[in-house]
Amino acid sequence: MPHGSLVDKTASSLLDRVLDGRFPADRPLPSQDQLADALGVSRLTVREAVKSLTQSGILRVEHGNGTFVNPTDQWTDIAAISRSAALGSGAPRALLEVRRMIELGAAELCATRADAGVLASLDAHLEAMDAANAAGDVAGFVRHDIDFHDAILRGTGNPFVAAIYDPLRSALERGRTQTSAFPEIRAHAQEQHRSVRAAIASGDPGRARAAMSAHMDQTLADLEDHVRP
Repeated sequence: MPHGSLVDKTASSLLDRVLDGRFPADRPLPSQDQLADALGVSRLTVREAVKSLTQSGILRVEHGNGTFVNPTDQWTDIAAISRSAALGSGAPRALLEVRRMIELGAAELCATRADAGVLASLDAHLEAMDAANAAGDVAGFVRHDIDFHDAILRGTGNPFVAAIYDPLRSALERGRTQTSAFPEIRAHAQEQHRSVRAAIASGDPGRARAAMSAHMDQTLADLEDHVRP
């Protein structure tokens, strides 16, 4: 069997070619021999990489016809879907819809379970966001913005919540870097984050859910007012 990391790299290279349009949906891939030559790996490595992408719904093998790329709505790998969505014009709104579905419930649950450690973590990220904003450090602001939300997810005490959300992080970083370039949006984010923190600290799940919903509403408004035009 080929080394696992080499198979992973080969699968990632094939996915790159799918995402950049070199391997379009519902079109056959080159033969495994051709792919092996192009990627500089063995045919066995290509076969295992294709198998991996097939298990993720990205590719399908039609015996007698070859290997084909599936449309993205048939993919089951969240990280791959996230990468694909980031290339589309509707990615920010689609990502926000997913965030709303997950984060409202997470805030609600976190309000019933958050301890002093969770609240201290939220405060630390708020302070770091303030410092980054004052310094014009967009990357730092984004990092602590995402970490603030991650602290809420982990504050639910349910390991499945954070695990489901984690593959979206790269897409979140891209999207938040785009929106946080605007000083007005950074100011809105800080205001909304403080409201969410206060709602969670109150221990009232309904208030926490409403605060997170308001945050998502503000994010959508900022996206349409500042970014989409």
